[in-house]
Amino acid sequence: MGELVQFVTPLHQATSRAYIDRMVDDKVHCMLKAKEYESDYWDGNRRFGYGGYKYIEDRWKPVAEALIDKY
Repeated sequence: MGELVQFVTPLHQATSRAYIDRMVDDKVHCMLKAKEYESDYWDGNRRFGYGGYKYIEDRWKPVAEALIDKY
């Protein structure tokens, strides 16, 4: 069997996440708001759907460089 290589894990662990805040959030309210499929769903807060994303320049560069170096 081959070796396990962690290319994405360091990038994933570099981001802090508020797990507790997400667990105690009012899920029913968030779900009802998300089902409206309006601006809050697409461009609003992450708790309502796809919003909350931002572009980070060169975020995946270390992963690409590690893949190039390995292969």
